[in-house]
Formats: sequence, structure tokens, C-alpha cells
Amino acid sequence: MKSLKRETPKSERSGFTLIELLVVIAIIAVLIALIVPAVQAARESARTAQCKNTLRQFGQAMHAFATADPQNRFCTGAYDFRRDGCPDTWGWVADIVNSGAGSPQKMLCPSSTLRGSEKLNDMIGAVNTSNKDGAPINRLTDGRCNAWTASNAGQPVRVGMVMQLLEDGFGTNYASSWYLVRSGAQTDAAGQTLSKLKGFQGTNGPLTQRRLEASKLSPQIVPFLGCGAPGDISEAVLSHDLPGYDLAAGDRLAESFNDGPARWDGSKVALMPAGTLKIGAIPLQLPSTNLAGAPGPDGFLWLQDTRDWYAWHGAGEGAHCNILMADGSVRAIADTNGDKFLNPGFPVTGNGHGYIDGTVELSKGDCYSGPFLGEDAIRKGNFE
Repeated sequence: MKSLKRETPKSERSGFTLIELLVVIAIIAVLIALIVPAVQAARESARTAQCKNTLRQFGQAMHAFATADPQNRFCTGAYDFRRDGCPDTWGWVADIVNSGAGSPQKMLCPSSTLRGSEKLNDMIGAVNTSNKDGAPINRLTDGRCNAWTASNAGQPVRVGMVMQLLEDGFGTNYASSWYLVRSGAQTDAAGQTLSKLKGFQGTNGPLTQRRLEASKLSPQIVPFLGCGAPGDISEAVLSHDLPGYDLAAGDRLAESFNDGPARWDGSKVALMPAGTLKIGAIPLQLPSTNLAGAPGPDGFLWLQDTRDWYAWHGAGEGAHCNILMADGSVRAIADTNGDKFLNPGFPVTGNGHGYIDGTVELSKGDCYSGPFLGEDAIRKGNFE
């Protein structure tokens, strides 16, 4: 007898139609578009928290160093071989490593793409980033730098020595404030600055507890360290491979510290020259709505050149730079105009070589950026 079982037509068989498949793909794409930014934001939030925690540890180490130091200095100088001395002996990085408080090379700003300082080039010896304002000769030959000679500059043996420094923690991509490593300007009897103020010579040297307290400034607004900006293209491109440290020849490197007092001269940010009358450069105590402060008696608004810090964290309106303050706190300073730099109030027009306009991001109430630390009231000149 013939079977009465009815065969199911092919058109009635289960399966996805092309339209259904496209709908599923579209839904997955939408979910990915929603999830990926959230994951990236979560990762950046974690990196920001890690950066802040690192800066707090550095702050604690600096205060501990000041307590033990006979001169009550917060550090022995900048991370700058040619200006301050051998990086395993001199500078805030050396202080932290040698005191056992941490390993800065292993505590880099995690959001920065710059995995080392431009001063690595000075150490290797093939590229000179600071041939002015040199450190005292004895500092250049201290520690391991005693083995660095003109004949081994740029050679494998010298590169190996630099790699060992990094292995032992003597590296960073954070940039210090001018206040922390220079603190103030030395002057002659007439009250004029003796030299340019980026180098160790002609300044008061590293900041001390006494000088900070005498400034009458709240330590909550005196900056110590921030996320380092890319260095100048002529100096801050690594000359040699440093295998194992995420550093290859051609990589961009970070700045070491802020350059010091400067003013907008109409076309650029110009550093304070030797022979500047210090009292004339001190801002006047006048009622002012200017977030940057008021010009001093010389008519110029002298501020700190802060282009060595960079807003690595966040994006868009949320972009910011983490800055360690003298009290150990960390402030997230927003980059409000999108240039990644933090302007203390230079009235920039046109090409500010980093700053794109005069937007004040380092307001005087949040982060002090005056030319000198709290010397506004010291105005006595020659009375006799």
C-alpha cells in the first residue's frame, strides 16, 4: 500500500533567511559598537587610577627623603644627566631607587605612549639634548657614569650600561616641575638673575621643606610631577634600540622637567633671560579676574612654561593630565581646548608652539604657576 506520509517541501525547512541573517549581523555590530567604547573607557579609567597611585607613591617617597635629608630637600635634582648629574646618583629618580621606595622605570605613566625620557639619548652619548647649563663636573662622573667616556659613546658597551640602569629602575616618563628641581633664581646684588634658569647653575637648587613653607603657598597648589609631554623632535627621538624595554631606535621620548619662568613675547613663549630684575618679574597683588594673575612691575606676565606636561589621560572633553602636588595629593587638570597642553595663562595668538590659544587651564587657585615660589611680598630693594 502506498505510504500516505507527506514530504516537507524544501521551502518549509527550518533555517535562517538572508534577511534574518543580516538582522543578526546588524544587532551584533550595534552591540560591539556599544561595548568596545565602554571597554576602552574602563581600561583608561584603570590606567588613570594606576597613574594617580604611582604619583602618590612618588610623593610619599619625596616627603620621606626630605625628612631624612640634612638639607630637607624633596629631591637632589632633575632626571637630567648633563644638567644635574649621573642618573643613578642625582635626581628624584635616583633618590627613589636608592632609598628603596620604588622603581620608577617600572612605574611609568601607563597611558603615555612614550616609554622613556629624552635624557636616555644623553646617557647613550650619540645625541646631545642639553649642551648648555651643564652640571658640576664631579656630578657627571659620579656612580656608573664614571665609566662613560667619549670613546664608548653610542657603542654597544655604553648602550648595555644604559640598559642596566633601566633594569635597576633608573628611568621615567614623568616630568618634574621647575619648582621641585630648581626652586628659585639666584641674583646679583642688584637683584638681577645671574643666568638662564633651566640649568642647575644660577638657581637655588632642589626645593626644600623650609623654602616651601616660607612661600606661604598652600602645598595643595604647588606642583611636583606630571605626565611627561613628547620632547622636541630634534632631541627626543631615541638613537639606539634598547631591547626588552619597549624602546626602539626612532621612538619618541618624553620631556624631563618644565623649563622655568617665561612670558609670551607676541610670537612665542620666551624663557626668562639672564639679567632680569627679579622683583620686576614678581606678579603684583592686585584684585584681578585673570585666572593667571596680574603682570609685575615690568609689565610682563611671567609664568611657568608648562609644555613639558601632557594630557595623556581620557579623550575629548575628558582629556587631562595627572599632577602630583606638594601635599601628596594628585590633581587631574583638564585640557579644555584640545591641544593636550596645559596653559597657565600665556595670551597665545597664532602658533604658540604647543599652546593653541590663551585658554587658562592651570588657574592660580588650582595649580600655582608664578615665576617664583611665593615671593610676592619680598619687594625690598636697595634703600641706602
